[in-house]
Amino acid sequence: MFLESEANPELSFLLLPMALIDPDYRLALAAEDRATLQASAESRLLCLAVITAAEDLPPTANLLAPVVVNLDRGRAVQAVRCDSVYSHKHPLRADEAACS
Repeated sequence: MFLESEANPELSFLLLPMALIDPDYRLALAAEDRATLQASAESRLLCLAVITAAEDLPPTANLLAPVVVNLDRGRAVQAVRCDSVYSHKHPLRADEAACS
């Protein structure tokens, strides 16, 4: 998926579903993020990792600050974790970035 700026068409971010990168990922939402998302316990949330792909380096995923989308409300937030359980430079395996 791509997250693209409406104001600057040249600004675009590559995203992958967190479940593809780490099926055991545990989302931690701050109360402020939950309020921004207007999320309830029943909300369908999609958790996405921002991918960094430099020409001379292997791709990495930001697991520390996922983009979380409330599919029911059409709202999203980049939810920066307050702990250090995950890295912002999680290495991707070749099979994680592959399309089927």
